[in-house]
Amino acid sequence: MERFIAKRLYGSDGNTKGGSRPAIVIATIGIALGLTVMIITMAVTRGFRNQIRDIVIGFTQHITVTNYQMNFGTTEQPITCDETLFLDFSGYEEIEHAQRYIHKPSIIKTDSLFHGFMLKGIGNEYDLEFFNSHLVEGSFPEFSDSVTDNWVVLSQDIAHKMQVKTGDKIDLYFMQNSIRARRATVAGIFCTNFSEYDQVFGITDIRMLQRLNGWDSEEVTGLEIRLTDEKHLYQGYEFTREVMNRADQRNDEAYLIETMEELNAGLFAWLDVLNVNVVAILVLMLGISGFTMISGLLIIIFERTSTIATLKALGADNKTVRKIFLHFAAQIIGKGMLIGNIIGVAIVLLQQHLHIIPLDPASYYVNSVPMELGLGWYITLNLVMFALSILMLLAPSSIISRIYPSKALRFE
Repeated sequence: MERFIAKRLYGSDGNTKGGSRPAIVIATIGIALGLTVMIITMAVTRGFRNQIRDIVIGFTQHITVTNYQMNFGTTEQPITCDETLFLDFSGYEEIEHAQRYIHKPSIIKTDSLFHGFMLKGIGNEYDLEFFNSHLVEGSFPEFSDSVTDNWVVLSQDIAHKMQVKTGDKIDLYFMQNSIRARRATVAGIFCTNFSEYDQVFGITDIRMLQRLNGWDSEEVTGLEIRLTDEKHLYQGYEFTREVMNRADQRNDEAYLIETMEELNAGLFAWLDVLNVNVVAILVLMLGISGFTMISGLLIIIFERTSTIATLKALGADNKTVRKIFLHFAAQIIGKGMLIGNIIGVAIVLLQQHLHIIPLDPASYYVNSVPMELGLGWYITLNLVMFALSILMLLAPSSIISRIYPSKALRFE
């Protein structure tokens, strides 16, 4: 009965007449705009976090293993990476992939320019999917058992500074006991728009750096471990420690195991700050939407005083009348949320596919505003907003109990 009367008050065409119509329109717009902003805020935050995390994982993977002694001096200390170590990692289903690397400081020089950066040597087991997805020129040479020509893949930032392009010859200088030089060919250029890495790293064949260091084929700077799911980060860390403890007994080496969050503590602290901003925006928009809804309901109640008095005179109690107006408010909230969902999802999808809102990569690490929908938070956001909107209306609807038929109908 309450729902039927509420529909009659709201109107069969979804509108109501009289002085309350502007209040209903304002309340509907407030709900729609509030939900739209919430959806966009959540989508942008999720997009930023996931895109930045994907880039970090692409460069360092989830877990990194290095020689513990490397942190206490400038001498490069390798770890031993043999077939037994790879077999040990394959015994854990949470660990998807393990790959070797060598880091070696280098100076790139052309006829008139030079630039210091970190050269990263990779082997034939290295997963190049991330770097291939960000290549803008050239390609990675195929690995073979034979010693190949020296090559390097540079970031677009470094290539632009050095004024080189794919196919150009460059000189690489390494500071060891004496200055050593290597001639290399620029095989490709990548761009992730993540300046923290793009301005620092270049990629080359691991064998060239092993020869420079005088290491054998099993000696590397470290290992990168990728997990099947980031949710298994703690388990993956424990499994990695178990594997490296066995390797320590075989090779008598001390290892340092770090997660991607430990290696990039400042960056992830910045991402955590985004969560605080999101909470503030959600609370603010919920407050604005609730205020407009409360104002609208109060106007409707005051305008419908005679209706409330008539219902009470016919035997309806305060609880029944309150339910009628809460059903009435629920229809307004539902319409506003429907409009807000349509607008919010449309903006997110347009940004995902057309990138209509650009950003400066130098400041934000991405060239357009990243937005990403998630079914879980999207449904939760709608349910929470609807429930809280109804709860916020319970207090103002209590004014119905103060309307007495004898007084209200006397002035009609």
